[in-house]
Amino acid sequence: MSISKVQAAALAEGFLDNLGSGKDDLRPKDSLTEIILLAGELIEDAQNNLISGNNIATGNLSESLVAENPEVNGKKFSIDVMMNFYGRFINKGVKGTRSGHSAAGYSFKTELPSRNMVRAFQAYLDRAGTSTRTVTKYKGYGKHEKKNKELAKIDSAFAFARTIKMLGIRKTGFIDKAVSKTEAKVRDRMGKALSIDVINSIPKKI
Repeated sequence: MSISKVQAAALAEGFLDNLGSGKDDLRPKDSLTEIILLAGELIEDAQNNLISGNNIATGNLSESLVAENPEVNGKKFSIDVMMNFYGRFINKGVKGTRSGHSAAGYSFKTELPSRNMVRAFQAYLDRAGTSTRTVTKYKGYGKHEKKNKELAKIDSAFAFARTIKMLGIRKTGFIDKAVSKTEAKVRDRMGKALSIDVINSIPKKI
């Protein structure tokens, strides 16, 4: 859910108070408010792109998308949008060992999945409620059955992971699309916000 304009304005005001400025300096509250709003909208667009593209597995990538606190460097204000490192692979795609393509040149070198990759697919299968049919059904859940169920989950997760490494990860562009949409808003909204800031900085005659 995007941050509201009231929340963004409060964050901008707090940031400017901490920054401090001279009485004759431009106080770009509206400009900074728009920057904060645009960062929030970029994140929401990226998350919606993941959902619409059916690219939500564990939900960790979507939840990892966050905006850092505003920073100032000279006369430049900026906000970094962060995400889990593998988001770049989902965004640009990864070429598999046997097929696939990456817009950034990413590729899998072997067909053997890592332990972390297998664990990620285990979490996905648990979340999806996938059942295994290779386990004999008993009335109760003894140690033997539980062990077999866990081994079957690991086998399924390993098979999924190996298939991904062979076929690759298709490009989703979930971040690229969100950035393009945000860029289309910047010129108009930032121009208007800066105009308001300039007007507000002009000393009022009494």
